[in-house]
Amino acid sequence: MKIFKSVRHHEGLIYITLGNFVGATLTGIFWLLLAMFQEVHEYGQINYVIAIASLSSSVSLLGLNTAVTTLIPQGHKQIDIQANQVILISATICAIIASLFNWILGLFVLGMAFWMMSSYELLSKKLYSKYAINIIGSRGSQLVLSMILYNFFGLNGIIIGFIIAFFAFSFTYFRTIPQFSKRFGNIKKEFKTSLHLYSYNLSNALLLYLDKLIIAPIYGYTILGYYQLGFQFLMFFSMISVSFYQYLIPEESSGRKRNRLRIYGIALSIIITILVFVFAPVMLENFFPNYINSLNSIRILSFGIIPMMITGTLNSKFLAMKRTRYVLFSSITYQVTQIILIIILGKFLGINGISLSVVIAMIFQITFLGIAHLHLNKNSKQSRPTST
Repeated sequence: MKIFKSVRHHEGLIYITLGNFVGATLTGIFWLLLAMFQEVHEYGQINYVIAIASLSSSVSLLGLNTAVTTLIPQGHKQIDIQANQVILISATICAIIASLFNWILGLFVLGMAFWMMSSYELLSKKLYSKYAINIIGSRGSQLVLSMILYNFFGLNGIIIGFIIAFFAFSFTYFRTIPQFSKRFGNIKKEFKTSLHLYSYNLSNALLLYLDKLIIAPIYGYTILGYYQLGFQFLMFFSMISVSFYQYLIPEESSGRKRNRLRIYGIALSIIITILVFVFAPVMLENFFPNYINSLNSIRILSFGIIPMMITGTLNSKFLAMKRTRYVLFSSITYQVTQIILIIILGKFLGINGISLSVVIAMIFQITFLGIAHLHLNKNSKQSRPTST
């Protein structure tokens, strides 16, 4: 009975996890199917192009997606509308820049930005079931459309599939457009917080895409193709940590404590890591024999599931407390470490070194966050009045 009561109590987390997990499954299936049909070189190339567009879209968000998720539960009105106004401007600028590389990427940037704002606005209003539908619907549509259009238009067909899916499931964003005005007062007041949140969001985007922008020019599309298959496994299972993070922000911003939930999340990430490490050879031998060089990469990257969970849960706590500078500095720690190690370890250890750079950078990040958390707890205890 207690288990059922606990499940009902965290119904929002279930919807978010369902949406992210099914969405990640559909995305994972797409990229894994693509790997089965494409040569390793071509697989690396399409991942490189998508990374450029996705990173451009993430840059355009300015942290406003997470700001909306944090501020609306705290009672801030009209913040979503004004945030969407800013996004229209920033996304248009980033779309123009991305289109210089490939004209069709401009539409990708706009569509992804609108879709992301729609998804996070649903989270901010605690419409968790609609959030799940939005994620699953867009990812499912993208899978089907990209695979079909790839047969007709090649790599551009894949990109067109993404664009159609993004725009089709951005109706929450489009619904706010008639309410646009020249007022930006509310968003200006919270823009400092938004910029700190931006650092965390951009860190996540760089985690997803920056490695590809470094690996392809230095090591080539083939190395990127091998590495990317392993990275897809990490991203698939990381959706669980993302679900915890997305659920904890609005919950703790509303004043609810979810410490036990953090412990459950970390325990789950440990179990998943063990399973991926053990069964990786079986998956490659049976489904991706041409990618057998990715085996060690998958095993190494599987250890990143645990620090990703810890980072997500700690960051959600800092964001709810508006201690955003710790999120900013931890992001810088991660990015600097990763960039240096990709170049150094990749040169000496190849794919394994590139994979190690991701995990080591994550460990540096959670070390910083752990020290910061202990520091805050110590100061909090010292500031409490003592009873006599």
